[in-house]
Amino acid sequence: MRRILPAAALALMAVLALPAAAQNTPPRQAAFPESGEVLMQADELTYDRETRVVTASGNVELAYGERVLLADRVTYDEKTGVVKADGNVSLLDPQGDVAFADQVVLRNEMRDGVIDTLRVLLSDNSRMAGSSVVRSGGNMTTLHRGVYSACDICEEKGQTKPLWQIKAFRVIHNQEEKRIIYEDAFIEFFGVPVLYVPYFSQPDPTVKRQSGFLTPKISSSTELGQQVEIPYYWAISPDKDVTLIPRFTTKEGVVYQGEYRQRVENGQFQMFGTGTWPETQTPGTPADDNFRGSLFGDGRFRIDENWSWGFRTQLTTDDTYLRKYGLSDATDLTNNINATYAKGRNSFTADAYYFQGLLATDNSDTTPWVAPILQYNYSYPEQIFGGRVGFSANAMVLEREVGAKSRRISSMVSWDRRETTKDGFVLRYFASLRGDVYSVEDVPNPALPGTDFESSTITRGLPTAGVEWSYPLLRADGGTRHVVEPIVQLIYSPNVGNTVEIPNEDSLSFEFDDTNLFSEDRFAGLDQWETGARANAGVRYSLFMANGGQASALLGQSFRLDDNPSLSQATGLRDESSDYVGRIMVSPNKDYMAVYRFRLDDERYKIRRNEVSLMGREGPVMAELGYAYFAADQTLALQSREEIYAGSVVKLDEYWRVFGQVRRDLANNRSVANRLGIGYEDECINVSLGYSQSFYRDRDLEPDRSIVFQITLKTLGSASATGSLDSN
Repeated sequence: MRRILPAAALALMAVLALPAAAQNTPPRQAAFPESGEVLMQADELTYDRETRVVTASGNVELAYGERVLLADRVTYDEKTGVVKADGNVSLLDPQGDVAFADQVVLRNEMRDGVIDTLRVLLSDNSRMAGSSVVRSGGNMTTLHRGVYSACDICEEKGQTKPLWQIKAFRVIHNQEEKRIIYEDAFIEFFGVPVLYVPYFSQPDPTVKRQSGFLTPKISSSTELGQQVEIPYYWAISPDKDVTLIPRFTTKEGVVYQGEYRQRVENGQFQMFGTGTWPETQTPGTPADDNFRGSLFGDGRFRIDENWSWGFRTQLTTDDTYLRKYGLSDATDLTNNINATYAKGRNSFTADAYYFQGLLATDNSDTTPWVAPILQYNYSYPEQIFGGRVGFSANAMVLEREVGAKSRRISSMVSWDRRETTKDGFVLRYFASLRGDVYSVEDVPNPALPGTDFESSTITRGLPTAGVEWSYPLLRADGGTRHVVEPIVQLIYSPNVGNTVEIPNEDSLSFEFDDTNLFSEDRFAGLDQWETGARANAGVRYSLFMANGGQASALLGQSFRLDDNPSLSQATGLRDESSDYVGRIMVSPNKDYMAVYRFRLDDERYKIRRNEVSLMGREGPVMAELGYAYFAADQTLALQSREEIYAGSVVKLDEYWRVFGQVRRDLANNRSVANRLGIGYEDECINVSLGYSQSFYRDRDLEPDRSIVFQITLKTLGSASATGSLDSN
């Protein structure tokens, strides 16, 4: 039968939720349905008027909102206020926790109670059990001889105990503070006690963020000796937190590390700082200072619906600190503060940059800073002569202690029109007019080493016009499609070249490859530009298969009426005919991909660039193989190099994995870095052991070997490290 229970049963349902080990708020404060109805289903329901006892028996099911109680028999004594549930008692609460017991007795307006034996399945699939369970104060549950674990027991494999568990003389769940406390506790692995702690606590599963210690990390290296990190997470408030990560080393003392995060009403930011007073100093090297440290951070903030600003901080006290202490492999640090405006077709950015080079060849006196660099872009809404018109402007101030200084104002008007003829030809017409004004000082004169040009103001302008023709040809063969597309691009601008009196600050990293074969200007920045009459020609092929596989290829070359003296011979683009550039990509399905990129000398057919990347996944094996060769480039950006890289992860079974990486410098016949490890992960634990080698040398930085061991007992504090922040 299905009945509406009296008020006493309503209280019964509310209080029977109390034994669950992870209530978010005390049940007496829980939100119940507005109807106030408790639905009951039982084989039999009786009420003894003389004893004033309500009895429900036989497959009893009580439902109140999202709470459901199941039992063989439930009684309520109106005179004593005692509620008793017997036989296969189970309770599902709104958080998804399920509590199991053989008998539950509640009294004192059902705020206090006693349970002989309690078993709880929490919402994160962890389990807790205990005997002589006492409920008091409406929010405190105490289990004697309690056991907690997040591990499943695989009886099919003969397993009788979980991989790990916590056994305690007393386990207390404080629902008001949302913590589970263990007193006189042992942590067991495979049933063997390995660690005793007199007191230990963890947040209950309803907690997303709570202060506490996180998983420690143990490692050993030849540079720093034995190391251990013991992170502590401090949830200051819903919008901010701090993680303190002291690292104790046997050779270099303590490395203090900390991260601060905060979300504000209009954005968020985070900062990560480190510092140490090393026990040993090496005279004549960056390790000669008494203090070494770093500060990294970033943030982004909205000003209004159109404006925003942000920053990025990357600072360190010396050149080798980050690499020596394993904090970062970066050798160039960039600090930036910026503001951005975007509305419709208008956009504006303002940036300031400070750079820090960490190689032995870097000199802080010659390293520039840029403040400000301004960029404005506007797209005209109406078409002119069937094409889109755009306007851009740029302003920059670049300074340094020693060396060239420059200030620049640049603007450009561009026009672009695309059309497809009835014969299937795709035509693109484009034109632009650009003008620059430079004010420069202390620019070195390459014709007279050791001397500088006089300070001057330089103006220049460049009109450019061009047309691009392509003819995509499509052939469908069943579910397979082939597309062949020849492309020809003709560009004309006066052959004014580039003057050495304008320092090249933003176009040093120049590389001719398949990605910029059809670019109107292949220089990345504004200090250099590509001039003269030129043509780019190539053919692109694409294949699309019915099973989702695909392949593509591109081959092309660039031609000029005159040589381009602005570029070095090694770039492959200086002569009247350039090197050949191309790319081949094959991906037969989502599990495999091969990419080959190359540059071939057009006269001797010598390979100037070779890049091969292979990625695949087959069953339990994931692997990546890469090879790269770059011929010597006389610009400041690239050196001749040849390198091979390989990495793989192999899943031995559902839980075990091995992984490894190797990187080798073939040009100098030396290893760069190696890594090998093994790991295990299941529903309750994640363990990894890794060995790595680094062969890099730089002043006080020597080749290093390290071993890292990390173990994470899932559900024990993991939520503290990953919780998100709320804005004010």
